[in-house]
Amino acid sequence: MKPIDLSSILKDLQGKWVALSEDETHPSVFGVGNSAKEAKRNAEVKGNRDFYLLYVRPLDLLFSGLTSTR
Repeated sequence: MKPIDLSSILKDLQGKWVALSEDETHPSVFGVGNSAKEAKRNAEVKGNRDFYLLYVRPLDLLFSGLTSTR
């Protein structure tokens, strides 16, 4: 499977939960919310039943990975 660039779709949704379509060729945002439950509800109100829920991390939030102490 080829990676999908979602940056243009998600750039203005930092810090939000997003209900994202399962269409791998033309992904769409079905719902947005401050919680997964809210994004799911917003998508379902519009008649969408099949989607992924995704949290869009703020870009200014540093990622800290695990490191070995050995």
